[in-house]
Amino acid sequence: GVPVNSRVSSKIQQLLNTLKRPKRPPLKEFFVDDFEELLEVQQPDPNQPKPEGNQMNVLKGEPLGVVTNWPPSLLAALQRWGTTQPKAPCLTALDTTGKAVYTLTYG
Repeated sequence: GVPVNSRVSSKIQQLLNTLKRPKRPPLKEFFVDDFEELLEVQQPDPNQPKPEGNQMNVLKGEPLGVVTNWPPSLLAALQRWGTTQPKAPCLTALDTTGKAVYTLTYG
């Protein structure tokens, strides 16, 4: 309680004040209560564009033949094919007219 006018004491006081400060901000600063917003059902925007075109369906191809030396998983098959057939196409995206837009290669 006695004021001392020395440089060492002010440094020690500054260190004590630093140590007294909380190391982390209170939890309230991190927690945002948005529960009320989650309960509100958002109405779709009436100006939002509507989807166009036909609905796409999955095509079923021919059943695969049973081969004894197939890899145990899809990732293993991709790895094997990618190392033996570099730069071969592995995935192609088509546009609405059926033309190839993007082709992803293994390489």
